[in-house]
Formats: sequence, structure tokens, C-alpha cells
Amino acid sequence: MICRAFYSSAQANKSRHISNCNRIQGTLPIHGKGIKLGQYAECRRIFSQEDVSQFGNFIGDLNSIHFPSEATENPSITTNISCVDRPIVHGILLSSLFSSIFGTLVPGSIYRSQTLQFQSSVHVDVPVIGRVTVIKLKEIRPRRHIGGGVLCDCETKVFKYSATTDDDDDNDEREKEIVCVMGEAQVWLPGATIAVDE
Repeated sequence: MICRAFYSSAQANKSRHISNCNRIQGTLPIHGKGIKLGQYAECRRIFSQEDVSQFGNFIGDLNSIHFPSEATENPSITTNISCVDRPIVHGILLSSLFSSIFGTLVPGSIYRSQTLQFQSSVHVDVPVIGRVTVIKLKEIRPRRHIGGGVLCDCETKVFKYSATTDDDDDNDEREKEIVCVMGEAQVWLPGATIAVDE
């Protein structure tokens, strides 16, 4: 329900730009104190054309699918520069939401690995949600050169919503969750503790 409310308000006010991902929601505890399996955290974001252009220029990815062409800005011009009607957000930029979640909730966290599968494209100005869900935990005891904490494996997803019509009632419009990016991450959470079952 929270996601649906966010999507609707964002669509109604597309000009409002969410500049960062500092509103993280979910059950994953701050600083990882009392972390347990099944906990999650999510962050909502709208990537603007300015975000995508800056990222593309910064990393040197000037693929035309990420930039508006003259054809999209002026429909009277026909060009083969871009094969899409609207620019697409870089998959790696979408995936940065996972690091943002951990870096905000557990300062000092260190990414160890991340797998990614790109399932569906995301156009600029479309609301997305990045979510991490805890699937495995291992306590790390402090050693001479390494502090303690928790090694956390997570399922990672970025998804968007698409309006669909219910088959039973043509007027009943619902929102369908579409997975755009999925994978798994392993993150070291220094100072985190695993919850003890009561």
C-alpha cells in the first residue's frame, strides 16, 4: 500500500524531483543492531534526465538510449539516432539503490559482491523502488585487523508499477509490480548484531 501511494503521488507530480534516497523504509534496523532473516529495507527514487545524463557523461556511456534525441524533442524530425521513444535509465545507476540503502542504514558497511539480472527497462521520470531482503546471516568475530559484525546476504530488487485492468471488472484498475533489476548481494555490516530469538 505504501508503494502504491508513492507511485500515485509521484505520477501526479512528475516535475518534483527526488534528489536522493534518504527516506528508507522497512524492518531492517539502523546500524544493523538485531538484524534477522526476512527483514527488508526499501528506498524510492525517480531518476530524472539530468541524473541519467550526468551519470552517462561521468562514466563515459554515451549510448543514445540514455539521452533525448532531436526526434523525441521535436517530432517533426525523423532520425535513427535512438531506438526508444524516451531515454532509459542505466541499469547500473538503478542498482546503486542497493548500496545507498546499506550505506545509509549501516554507515561503514562494505559491499563484497553483487549479482545483477536486468529484467525490464526503466525510463527517466518513472518512480522505482529498490529493495533488499535478508536471506542469510553470518556473525564475524573481531580479529586482529578486522572488526566484528555481520556478513549479510540479501536478495536485491528494483521494481516499478504498471497499471493493469482487472479481468473481472473493466473499470477496476490495479497496479502490477514489474521487476526491473534482480540479484543477490553480500555486504559486511561492521558493528551489526544478529537478533537473538526469545
